[in-house]
Amino acid sequence: MKDVRRLLYVVVCAVFFIGLYILSDFYAGEAVGKYAGEISSGNSKLTSNEKVTMDGLSLENQIGSYVSTVSRQEIRLSFLGDITFEGDQLERYYDSSTESFDFTNSFKYITKYLKASNFVAADFEAVMAGPDEDYENVFDQYGTAGFLYNVPEVAAENMKAAGISLLQTANEHAGDFGIDGVKSTLSYLDSVGIKAAGTQKSANDKRYTIASVSSIKIGFVAYSNNLNMELDEDNAYAVNSLDNYDENKIKQMCNDVRAARRDGAEFVVAMVYAGEVYNTEPDDSQKSLFNSLFEAGADIVIGTEPYAMQPIEVRDLTDTDGTAKKGIAIYSLGTFLGSETYGSAGIDNDIGAILDVVVNKEGNKKAKISGIRLTPTCITYTEDDVFVLPAAEVKNNKDSFSDVADETVMERINAACDEIIPGLLEETGLQGSYSGNTYVVNF
Repeated sequence: MKDVRRLLYVVVCAVFFIGLYILSDFYAGEAVGKYAGEISSGNSKLTSNEKVTMDGLSLENQIGSYVSTVSRQEIRLSFLGDITFEGDQLERYYDSSTESFDFTNSFKYITKYLKASNFVAADFEAVMAGPDEDYENVFDQYGTAGFLYNVPEVAAENMKAAGISLLQTANEHAGDFGIDGVKSTLSYLDSVGIKAAGTQKSANDKRYTIASVSSIKIGFVAYSNNLNMELDEDNAYAVNSLDNYDENKIKQMCNDVRAARRDGAEFVVAMVYAGEVYNTEPDDSQKSLFNSLFEAGADIVIGTEPYAMQPIEVRDLTDTDGTAKKGIAIYSLGTFLGSETYGSAGIDNDIGAILDVVVNKEGNKKAKISGIRLTPTCITYTEDDVFVLPAAEVKNNKDSFSDVADETVMERINAACDEIIPGLLEETGLQGSYSGNTYVVNF
C-alpha cells in the first residue's frame, strides 16, 4: 500500500513539472517573438547582461505594463463658492421638539450633481465651535450674533452626505472663536470624513492638504486675505492669512504651492478668499495674486469672498518638463449656499455655480486639464426652506419645479443660465454650450 502511495506521489510530481516546463516554454516563445526585432539589433533584455526573470516575462506583468502605458482615465474636480448657515437657515431647520438642527433639505435638489463628481471642494465660511454655554436654549447657542459665525455640528454630516469632499477653512470667519474654534472645526470635519485646507491644529502641521483622487494626487493650498477676528501671536499659525496682500505672506503661500508639488501632488489647487464684496470684476490685487500663484506652479486657482460671480480665465502654462498645459482661474465662484437674495442694488449674489474641471491622464504621462463644465445654481427661499436649485434643470423642466419656482424665481433662473454663466467666458475667447443642464467648454 505504501508503494502505491509513493508511485502516485511520483506521478503527480512528474505531471506538475512537465506542465510547468510546457508553460515556461510557451511564455519564453512568446517573449522571443515579442522582442525579435530587438534581439537582432542587440537591444533586447534577452541578449543583454540584464537578468531576465519569469516575473518579468509573466503575462500578468506584461498586461500591467501595457495598461500603465496606454490606459486613460478622466476625473472631475468640482468647486463651489461660499457655504454659510445663517439666521434664516437656522430658523427653518431647527426642530424645537428635539432641540436639534438638520440642513439636509438645503442640498436636496443639488446632491446628485455633487455626487457625480470625483471630488468636491467648497469654502466653508463659518466655524463649528460647539454650543455657546452662555445660552440655555440650543437655538441661541449657534448663529451669527456679533458677526461671529458658529454653525451647528450636524452641518458637517449634512455637507458630507451631499457629496462634499474638502472644505476651505481659511476665510474671514476662520478665527471667530479663537484657536478653540479652529481646532473644533477641524475635529468635526475629520469625524465625518471631510478634508480641510487652510487651517491647522499645530504649528508643525503642513499648510497644505493632499488628497488622492482616482490615483492622482491633488494638492490644496488655501489662504484668506483677511480675518474678522485675529488670532493672538502664539496661535497665528492656525489660519493661513495673507494679511491684506502682505508681500511676505504671498511668498509663503507660493512656497506652500511649491511644497505641495514636492510632496507628490501632480496637480495643485490654490484657494483664495479675497476681493471686494459684491464686485463682479477682480481688482488689481486679486489679479496680481493669481499671477503669482500660477508662477509658483498652481494649476487651478479658485477665488471666493465677493459673494458674486467673477470671470474665468484659461491660462497657457508650461509644465516642469517644458510641455504646454492649461490652467484654470475663476476670481470668484459667488455664494453656493447661504441667506443671500437678489438685492435691490441688482447684485447677483444669489447665483453661483458648480465649476467642474475635467482632468485626463493617459498611462504614465502627466495629467492635464481638457475642459471645464459650469452648472448654474440659484439660492431659493420658501416659507420652510432655503436651498440650492440647479438652474438649468429648473429651466428645462419648469413643471417639475412649479412648487418652488414661481415667476420671480424663474427670472433669476433664466438670468443665471442665459446671462451670468456665459458671461464668465467673455474674455477667454472660448465658446461653450449647454449639454443637458451643464454649460460645457472643451479646449
